[in-house]
Amino acid sequence: METSLTGRKRTSVRRANVTACQRCNSYIKSLEDRVAQLELALRSHGVETESVSDVQTPQEPSTVAEAASEQHQVTGGLTLLNLLVPDPSHIQDGAAAGYHGLLENITVPTVVKFPPKPTALQLAATYFEHSNFFSPILDEGRFRATVESLYEVEPGPSQGNLNERFQLPMVLAIAIRLLNRTDAAVPTTGSDSFFASAIHVFTERPHAIWKGDLEHLQNLLLIVQYTIFASNLSAAWHFIGLATRLAIDLDLLNETQRGLPHEDETPIAQAQTNKRRRVFWSTYILETNLCVVLNRPRSIPDEAIFTPLPSTSGPEASTPLANHCIIFRQAEYEIFHTLNYKPRIHGPLFDFHQWKIGMRDRLVEWHQTVPPLDATSKLAPQNFFDGALYMTLVYLFSPSPHFPSPPEAELRDLAQYASRSVELYRAGFKEGQLRFYWRTIPNLFRSGAALVHCIKTLRLQGAVFDSNDLEKRVTMCSTVLWGMAERYPPGASYRDRFEELAASMSEVSSPTNGMPSIISHEFLLAHDVIAPLDLDDTATLWTTTPPNLDPWIFDQS
Repeated sequence: METSLTGRKRTSVRRANVTACQRCNSYIKSLEDRVAQLELALRSHGVETESVSDVQTPQEPSTVAEAASEQHQVTGGLTLLNLLVPDPSHIQDGAAAGYHGLLENITVPTVVKFPPKPTALQLAATYFEHSNFFSPILDEGRFRATVESLYEVEPGPSQGNLNERFQLPMVLAIAIRLLNRTDAAVPTTGSDSFFASAIHVFTERPHAIWKGDLEHLQNLLLIVQYTIFASNLSAAWHFIGLATRLAIDLDLLNETQRGLPHEDETPIAQAQTNKRRRVFWSTYILETNLCVVLNRPRSIPDEAIFTPLPSTSGPEASTPLANHCIIFRQAEYEIFHTLNYKPRIHGPLFDFHQWKIGMRDRLVEWHQTVPPLDATSKLAPQNFFDGALYMTLVYLFSPSPHFPSPPEAELRDLAQYASRSVELYRAGFKEGQLRFYWRTIPNLFRSGAALVHCIKTLRLQGAVFDSNDLEKRVTMCSTVLWGMAERYPPGASYRDRFEELAASMSEVSSPTNGMPSIISHEFLLAHDVIAPLDLDDTATLWTTTPPNLDPWIFDQS
């Protein structure tokens, strides 16, 4: 009986202690929440405060590591932004989480030095020359009107609503990065400063910018654009993930299931419809591009999309070139998915050969129906469409798990596609039209490796062909890879691996030299063969004809 009473007393004491601890923790948590709420209220009125998270509190031994991580985030001044991406210590391969470099190295300038109005408009024009083609996140007319209005009042662009204060420096930051891609003499210091200023707007008033609406999605996509130009694909991947999930939450992919817009809808409703379509398909373009490069599945399958392409007329419209780019990204991902993933279970028997021939015809038709181009544009040149066609044909006709041994006729076609692809990359490199070496180097490597594969295989089969012409293209590919690696050092691994592949051609001279009849297809997925690129380094580009730029841009270094 005594034992029972003693046990009950101990249990009661333990319960009392636990309850007291819970009340204490709950009370402390309530105080912290209240203080944080008051801090936000003070900051909204321009009063600087010291965060309660800087105050040291007793911690259990098991939470020491977490506290250190949290303290590191707080001292970086970007606590909330760091919550958007996992800490390197919390993921399996922490060393690969290069996106934290994007956040930890930010230094917010004391005063934002905006350019003069003409320079701001010039940078905006540069941004939209690129984005209206590749990813029309913002409406150019509306943005230019915003710039005009911000520069009309004192003290200038530092005023305006929070979305304007975030989007203007983001556009300026991206535009300067874009100019750096066409002229390495353009410093990126101004770009870094504008990006830091935009992120500061976010961290200062996050609840006022990230509302889970369409503008929230546009702001996320601007960060994705910036990280792509900064060659930080790790950060781009994480932010595009946030963007696609928000697009799903906003139901942007189900327009026809909600009912098509009426022809007599008001201009305001028409503008909103165009905006929703344009922003959704911009999300689609950016995610598809990253998924193909990084060999990762896309979050929104084409079968789930019931939203038409954006309108090319009316308020908030897209452009014919942007819509043509969407069609290409759809075909590109279909090829990537079909060649690399398993066929649908319990689906009808899939004729891969018929699909491949049909896809080739679709790509050729796409290339033949390119909308009119501005012949003076270096940011949307004809070279892009030519290069996209032949690069994709190389991918389509290269050996793959479903097509391990293409017939001789297809090998001959593949050799011609790869030769033309190498020629186009050489021309684009020489004219300074290449902006994303993290993508063009693997593409060029693939085309060159396809040439090597065709030469070796055709020799083994005893085929009669002009090997000298193909070998010249192999040499050309090697030369361009060397030049690209000089301007983008992480690409050296592709260059060195290609040198090994090119040297292996001499090992195959005839079908009787004892070489195996099956040749390695390692070139098919370059990221599986070669160490991954250092995706946090910034690529620099060289051009023979630098654009005429405002001197203000060069004074920001």
